[in-house]
Amino acid sequence: MKGGDEHLSKAFRERSYADATVILMKRKLRNSRSDQSIASTHGAVLALTASVLSVPYDMPSWLPDHITLLAKFIGEPSPIKSTVAKAVAEFRRTHADTWNIHKAAFSEEQLEVLADTTTSSSYFA
Repeated sequence: MKGGDEHLSKAFRERSYADATVILMKRKLRNSRSDQSIASTHGAVLALTASVLSVPYDMPSWLPDHITLLAKFIGEPSPIKSTVAKAVAEFRRTHADTWNIHKAAFSEEQLEVLADTTTSSSYFA
């Protein structure tokens, strides 16, 4: 993802975001788990994770939406939940030094979603 073809990276990010959004929307419409298998849901989460972790210490314009969408999968069963928790923790770690600057890129709703994935909700506040 890093240092490669920017068009390919952008296409990957957009597709992973769209796939994960579809999974969440299907669940919302049915008010429960979707027809998606754990493996296919985990695949979508892993793709989002790759996108988010490809830009440590940076805050491109697409990152707030991607990390927030990823965080919405925290209620999934294992191994999805642990993948999300580890990715959000790594995001927190790599953006901690400049969080006061980067936090302005997030909406209040996005900050709330991120806070729900951590034990210390004050970090993203």
